[in-house]
Amino acid sequence: MIHVAYDITSYAVAPHGGIARVCYHTITQADRSPGIQATGYYRSGNISGLKLEKTLLRRSGPLTRLIGPRFDIAHSLCHRTLGAKAHKNVYMVHDVWSLSPNSYQSAAFQQKVGARQRDDILKADFVITISETTRKNLLALNLIDPSKCRAVHLGYAHDSSPAQSPQNPAIAPLLAKKYVLYVGCLENRKNLPHVIDAVLPLKSVDLVLAGQPGFGYKDKIQPSLAKFPSDRLHHLDIVETNDLNLLYQNAIATILPSWEEGFGLPILEAMANRCPVITSNRSANAEIAGDGAILVDPGSPDESRKAIERLIQDADYRASTIDAGMARSKSFTWEKYYARLVEIYKALMSS
Repeated sequence: MIHVAYDITSYAVAPHGGIARVCYHTITQADRSPGIQATGYYRSGNISGLKLEKTLLRRSGPLTRLIGPRFDIAHSLCHRTLGAKAHKNVYMVHDVWSLSPNSYQSAAFQQKVGARQRDDILKADFVITISETTRKNLLALNLIDPSKCRAVHLGYAHDSSPAQSPQNPAIAPLLAKKYVLYVGCLENRKNLPHVIDAVLPLKSVDLVLAGQPGFGYKDKIQPSLAKFPSDRLHHLDIVETNDLNLLYQNAIATILPSWEEGFGLPILEAMANRCPVITSNRSANAEIAGDGAILVDPGSPDESRKAIERLIQDADYRASTIDAGMARSKSFTWEKYYARLVEIYKALMSS
């Protein structure tokens, strides 16, 4: 039995975010694993949504490392080292933007988070990245020995049961429209101006945005959104899983033309819901999408516009894109993800 402590603070604080979903599926997979005894730690927030059988859930604080139990592995899932006593410390890297100057975050955020993340990586016994792209970007910074860093792809919870009626009354009217769907934070690195310029010329097509404003929203994204006719633009904030699946299943396509992406969970979500995906041909987007999506230059909205038009006009092309995406999505499961984590834990314990 391997005793593992997990930091699940992201789930407790903001359960709809990408890292929060990683926390949720990691701790639930650990709860089902016969060789793992897990404890979930959270600094603040609410964990009432977790239904676990054998996993302990504890609040963490300044004294956790001093008076808490000792674990075999402390696995930090939330871009912050978990303050728990452990023989080995595993640190998960979702992206590396804070480690280098970039236009995706404020300078103050980069300085604060980047310094902490750099220290955490240097102190870790092993680092896990969520894509091979992120692993290569991290290794290029020469912060860690390549033998102590491995990419482990995230998964998708494939469910054969159909989505139910919309929970949010704002969803139902959208399902009767022809629309392109964007899912994710509304921030600079997601390349929202590309989305606007691709869909705007298609007069009979609406645009549905599902996500909260992020860095750069007021300065760059809002002005782009202002160009779009208000009767064709629909912005939803937080969308629950059932309603999000309905949006995927009824969309012409899901578009994610990010300049940078650590993994791109909406790509898998859309594919698994039989929704064609249009995504950028760089960063982790291309790695995760593989041959299951339409890859475009993030600097060329015209490529996305043409792809949307073809999906509307060519039924065979649409069907083949959907089938390719579904097949691709099935190679990503949370069970495979967690099995690879266990392999790493066992190797660390044997060393």
